[in-house]
Amino acid sequence: MRHPESLIQRVVRSFALGAFLFYLVWNIAWIAQGKIPPAILKALAGIPSPTTGGVRSFLALCHGQFVQSFLYNPLTLVYLFLFGYSLVMLLYQQINRRRLALSPWIAWAWCLSLLIGWAAKFALGRQYW
Repeated sequence: MRHPESLIQRVVRSFALGAFLFYLVWNIAWIAQGKIPPAILKALAGIPSPTTGGVRSFLALCHGQFVQSFLYNPLTLVYLFLFGYSLVMLLYQQINRRRLALSPWIAWAWCLSLLIGWAAKFALGRQYW
């Protein structure tokens, strides 16, 4: 038996869906212009998001420029690992027809890494935003 969603759960779910759709439209609009999408938070509020510089960091990493990669975003490898692990877990759940949900420890790992990443962006300075 399923329990009905509370109003708060519906509001949170609707907000998350709306934010995700905005994110998709934002990125598609920039990519359609042949440009790398800027971080939304940086473009709208002038401050970096924890993942700002992630694409530049990844490209530098692919070219063997490890120091530059770190300066663009010191948590790129952590984010790549968390993304890959999250994707594998969600695909596994989908294949086995289970409810799609990340485990609490992976959700906490995401939260902690994003907070550390944000602090690192401010510590490194504007030149790497």
